[in-house]
Amino acid sequence: MPRPQLVDHMHAAERAALVLVHGPAGFGKTTAMLQYYLQLKDRGIATGWVGLDRADNDLDRFLAYLVEAFRAIDPGIPSAIGQRGTTAADDTDGAMLDLAGHLAAFEGEFVLFLDDFEVIESPVVLGLVRQFIDVLPAGGRLVVGSRTVPDLGLGRLRAHGQLVEIETPQLRFSSAETAAFLRQQRGLALRDDDILRLQHRTEGWPAALWLVSLALRDRSDPHRFVETFDGSNASIADYLVEDVLARQGEPVRQFLLRTSVLQELSAPLCDHLLQRDDSRELLAQIERAHLFLVPQDSDRHWYRYHALFSGFLRDQLRQSAPQELHGLHQRAAQWWAAHGKPTRAIEHALQCGDGAYLMALLQAHANDLLWLGRTRTLARWHAAPAVAAHLAQHPALMLIFGWALTLAHRYDESLKLLDALQAGLAAGTLGEQDVPAVAISVQRAFILAMQDRVKESAELWHLCTPMVTPAQPFSYAMLGASYGFCLVAEGRFAEARGFLEQARRRVQEIGNSFIAPMALCLEGAIDFAQGHLRNATSGFRAALAGGGAAALLPQAASNTVAAAFLAEALYEANALDEAERLLNIYLPLLKDAAAPDQLITSFAVLARIAGARGRQDRADELLDEMELTGHRHGLPRMVATARLERSRVALLRGQVVAAQNQLASGCDERTWEPLGGLVTHANDTEAPAIAQFRLRIRTGRAESVLAPLKQALKEAEALQRHRRALKLSVLLAEALCATGQSAAGLRRLRDALQFAAGEGFVRSFVDEGPMLLRWVAELQDSLAETHGGDAALTGFVASLLAAGGATPHAAPVPPPPSAAPAGAAAGVLSERELQVLRLLTGGHRNRAIAERLFVSETTVKAHLRSINVKLGAESRTHAIAVARQRGLLD
Repeated sequence: MPRPQLVDHMHAAERAALVLVHGPAGFGKTTAMLQYYLQLKDRGIATGWVGLDRADNDLDRFLAYLVEAFRAIDPGIPSAIGQRGTTAADDTDGAMLDLAGHLAAFEGEFVLFLDDFEVIESPVVLGLVRQFIDVLPAGGRLVVGSRTVPDLGLGRLRAHGQLVEIETPQLRFSSAETAAFLRQQRGLALRDDDILRLQHRTEGWPAALWLVSLALRDRSDPHRFVETFDGSNASIADYLVEDVLARQGEPVRQFLLRTSVLQELSAPLCDHLLQRDDSRELLAQIERAHLFLVPQDSDRHWYRYHALFSGFLRDQLRQSAPQELHGLHQRAAQWWAAHGKPTRAIEHALQCGDGAYLMALLQAHANDLLWLGRTRTLARWHAAPAVAAHLAQHPALMLIFGWALTLAHRYDESLKLLDALQAGLAAGTLGEQDVPAVAISVQRAFILAMQDRVKESAELWHLCTPMVTPAQPFSYAMLGASYGFCLVAEGRFAEARGFLEQARRRVQEIGNSFIAPMALCLEGAIDFAQGHLRNATSGFRAALAGGGAAALLPQAASNTVAAAFLAEALYEANALDEAERLLNIYLPLLKDAAAPDQLITSFAVLARIAGARGRQDRADELLDEMELTGHRHGLPRMVATARLERSRVALLRGQVVAAQNQLASGCDERTWEPLGGLVTHANDTEAPAIAQFRLRIRTGRAESVLAPLKQALKEAEALQRHRRALKLSVLLAEALCATGQSAAGLRRLRDALQFAAGEGFVRSFVDEGPMLLRWVAELQDSLAETHGGDAALTGFVASLLAAGGATPHAAPVPPPPSAAPAGAAAGVLSERELQVLRLLTGGHRNRAIAERLFVSETTVKAHLRSINVKLGAESRTHAIAVARQRGLLD
């Protein structure tokens, strides 16, 4: 029924980024949202709608439906889904390609509805939605319907006036609404006292009132019925049985019960499932009877049952005909398999009780799904009891599931599978024809690289390389990608390109795969390291698009990783808006899919962008999150790099003690020694040695770094690491100027600028801060004379100074580097950690601290663990005592 007052609440929220409609099942949230949706459409406002179910915790599936909903808002959004013309019922590997950019360019208002959001439990999907809310343009709004309060950072949104909540009291029917619904819409002749009694006993629960209205149809004495109705869930279930199912004819009743095993219904699927030919007529009859059947498309080819009703039907089927469940699921699986939808088929096969059929489906399709990057789906299936019961008899599938678990960052589980395979080979129960030993070693080498054990990975790859052949296609392709990464770290660029080219050729023979964009990313990383920023950026863009227009790849695989590479390249070229937009959308996905280097660069780039825009609190939060992520995943290099970045920032602020303390922590030999001198992508230009050069230059010890800087520069140039050489040249120029060798310093700076201008390197200069920019400004006049008025170079220098907030002849002078920061606390703890510690001293518990800082309790606990580690404390009380002793709380 119309709920004008409730819809008015939604209209009143038109300046909020998020409208949250939440309440128990059946309280009419979907009805209210639908009325609002239709009113918006009548007003000409662009709208999209996604009804969610538990399968949408699969990121690829969620993204597919999300992009399709946005294409209803803006048909100009390109996507793999659009290219294939799929429907909501299709099994798709659709990708959200640069969605944020299209939304930012969208003119006018739009509203996206996400209903039944309570089913979403995946942290990465929740993180994606949180980030999406953050990047909504001014005219965009999200309306979320949920039975529970979702984890979407509501405290922060509430504090900034970006959230409107419509809760259970607003969802309940008032007495007037109950009377209007029962009398006018349902046509029931009820006395006032009957209506008041129903209002009281249902507490205004719309679904209960709807069910009551069904039960009251055709009753000769409605007053007697109302007197006996107590409003309980058991009563409602009884009435569903007695007054909904019992009133249907036997064909309809049997149809409802047996089709409840389906998430989505179509006439052909139902005909096959029930071995009949009249499903289309029955679906139409059920829809006309308002039996909770919801059409999923305008042509009414696909339907689903309302969640409340489908759950009830499945319970009834389990009670009345449990012996039929396996057969129903098996026929559903057969239909989906015959129609080219293997994931839907396997989902039903998991429940059909036929292990042989299930494993046959997996053997037929798991390898193709792995090539397409459906790793989360495969990893989820691995946990199913039906798979676990039979997997040991299928070694090739064990290897496939091992890769899926590895790519989902579940290394312990994948290593258990590899150990079992290795034991089988050693015992002779498995042979090379079952699973080649080298395929196990290849997967182990990849896991080592993902665990940031790059030197060990490279050593194992060296052993594997002669034994991997094109006859092992996936191992061969991963060899090119992962071994290529190790070779780049070793500086063996030509060999790396050769292996990447082999991987590309092999992938082209197989067909579309997530490995092709991965290879493009690594080639771009080589270009980046060699100083070819423009080529690198083009390669990263191609990888983000899926390696080509025809490559229909899952967003959560290599496309996501490409976003990290591209954002870093864009940041270097000072394209801050585009870099930030990319990372705001992709960071939740990167946390779930990326290797350590891409996670490190993503956090660092976002933090630097925030710092460049004066949002230092946000920059500090990102570095805190980066460090906590490193602790959580056992990645000490990520933790150390966060501290190197804090050292750089502290130095720019003139906080020398803080910079020294952070640098000492970030340069711990135990972190860097396992790399064995290898240069990883994330630390090409931000490594312990470079950070130490910077600190000495800015603390009056520039003379001591001249010789080692020149040697490091020579080594970088010999290895063709021209990006690193550029950074070292900039620091060397600053060191020369700081030691009174201004002429030599300016010549070195001029050469660096000449190289940078050709490729567009901007932040390599700007991020060094005011001191360096002062020398660039001093050089500006002489450039016109020295280079004969080279417009490109002088224009580049002017843009570089503008990017740094400096103007010719008036560059900002940095603060003197001798003063220690107030309290010297930043040298030990981050600002956010200090906030947590101060609240802790005030007697606040974790929940109270989380509410005050607008973070989760999990984040507070992680901060407390980090505080204990940094202070060497064993408890909260001990941490407070140590902090006071060191003067951190004065």
